[in-house]
Amino acid sequence: MSGEKYLTIFNHYHYKNTKYYHYKKPPSRMGTNEDVKSLTNTFKNMDYNVTCYDDFDYDGIMDKVIEISKQDHKATSCLCFAFLTHGLKGGELFAADRSYQFKDVTTLLENGHPTLVGKPKIFFIQACRGDKVDSGRRVAIDGPDVSVNIPTHADFLVLYSSVESFVSYRNKEGSFLVQELCDVIDEYYKEWDILHIITLVHRRVAYYRSTYAPANLAIHDKKQMPETRYSLTKLFMFIKK
Repeated sequence: MSGEKYLTIFNHYHYKNTKYYHYKKPPSRMGTNEDVKSLTNTFKNMDYNVTCYDDFDYDGIMDKVIEISKQDHKATSCLCFAFLTHGLKGGELFAADRSYQFKDVTTLLENGHPTLVGKPKIFFIQACRGDKVDSGRRVAIDGPDVSVNIPTHADFLVLYSSVESFVSYRNKEGSFLVQELCDVIDEYYKEWDILHIITLVHRRVAYYRSTYAPANLAIHDKKQMPETRYSLTKLFMFIKK
């Protein structure tokens, strides 16, 4: 893919003790910095401009997204975002100081600079989407110039680390989703489009990943199933073939 390519990471390790969290600070996210390292290495290897923002408050996140959305993206080929944080059911994500809705972010980009129209906007969400645990069949948790008329919601792709209502997992080496995502991209980015890549990521997380916590059977040998939603209107590859 020709043109400037960007990955913006909002990484959360520490949280604040605020009224929005009922003065009960969410737990720190062990392993998240390993995800940042993997994402940075993978995307820089594909000549993406990578920027990471650590432990931003809600206002800081929104200000940065607004700034990006208002820029002229005539020379941009795609925008990628990674949100590494706690989350809840219904699209709720955690900033350092409060929770917010993921749609707050996408709405800003949907209504951003006209040059964003038709440009792929890719999101990687490493966060819980509820508190259900998947035992599967047979450790840490991330909880708490335009001339055509194109639909506002077109050209988005969101890769969630789990399906709605379920938890997501990570350990000191990083999260199931991000580590598999980076491994698959590293291996196939020159050959495959994003949907082929994500399908293999789904399979690897679903089939080959499970928690290991024998001292706590409630979270031992549990499974995770990523989910992808997209409205892409053209084939997307991370680099131009």
